Amino acid sequence: MTSKNILLLAHDGEDFYKARMPFARYLIQDGFRVFVIVPQDEYSDLIHNEGIEVQHSSIERDNTNPVNLIKTISGIRRYVEKNDIDLIHSFKFIPNFINVASNLFNRKKVVLHIAGLGIAFANNSFNYRLIRIIFRILFFFQFLRADLVIIQNPDDFNDFLFKNSFRNKIKVVKGSGVNIEFFNPKNKISTDKSKSIFLCTTRLIWEKGIAEMAKAFDSLPEKIRSDVELLIIGDPDTKNPRAVSEEFIDRYKTNPTIRFLGRKANIQDYLNLSQVFILPTYYREGIPRSILEALACGLPIITTTVPGCNLTVKSGENGYLIEPRSVDEIRTSVEKMLSQKTHWKKMGEYSRKLAVSEFSEEVVFGQIVNLYSR
Repeated sequence: MTSKNILLLAHDGEDFYKARMPFARYLIQDGFRVFVIVPQDEYSDLIHNEGIEVQHSSIERDNTNPVNLIKTISGIRRYVEKNDIDLIHSFKFIPNFINVASNLFNRKKVVLHIAGLGIAFANNSFNYRLIRIIFRILFFFQFLRADLVIIQNPDDFNDFLFKNSFRNKIKVVKGSGVNIEFFNPKNKISTDKSKSIFLCTTRLIWEKGIAEMAKAFDSLPEKIRSDVELLIIGDPDTKNPRAVSEEFIDRYKTNPTIRFLGRKANIQDYLNLSQVFILPTYYREGIPRSILEALACGLPIITTTVPGCNLTVKSGENGYLIEPRSVDEIRTSVEKMLSQKTHWKKMGEYSRKLAVSEFSEEVVFGQIVNLYSR
């Protein structure tokens, strides 16, 4: 591409700072001038402090009323013209909608990034089936204007309407990238604990398999259960209607096997303290960042066959893929993993190799920038 002015558009400052800021830094190092539009909060200040021009929008995850929507679309249109921006790259559904709406009648390059299809594609109730139909229609109209659509796993392609009409503009880039220097097995923490530590880091919504996982660990045979500790890091996502309830979490306050630790900033320390990573999700992920971080730290993985997750594990090589929503499969996979302790080191080496070769920031960011010029 000829232009070096690029606008990154998101609707959550924290998510952008944690998941997209490394990409923004990569773009700057590659010679781009980067602009960012996010809601105003402490994270937008952190972004600005890195020398990036930040514009504040009025659209947030839990506040998308029509007045704010129109205001934001109009403001972005003016902002794009004022700053001579030729490429606008948005992340997730609402920002993608805003990106398309604010650039309908110009020749700016529109890049839509779909990081998973979400709850509507993970549930089969009547309401969610209806939402799924609406989403598919909206995806279709977004794709008509988009110049490039990035998805994180090839399975998502099958859920779009008239997908073959957009085959040339829909490209797979696996995951959002992981910092393989920061997340590194060389930083392994030794512990005097005799128990094997299984770690799960995730937003606490039911579709992440939280209830099934807790039930599976609680139902392990007593002899095995006494040798295991499950650490769950994350808070209930209060902006999500499917957030895990505080009442459910409170049930495990005195449980000797299962510990809900809440939110933690030093995830890498817990990864390097643990022996196995587990995420029995049935949420429609892109590729979960938590799994990529665990791969980079050289951990064996237990996760499900859902799109995205199925790209991170080769069963028997670096962990086990299981069917989603199954307490029995989770319990069986934990027992199988415990019986394979002598192979954990080899499994971890495979995980690390996979992270470096396929999911590192250098690999993923380079693929995205190459797609810009197509």
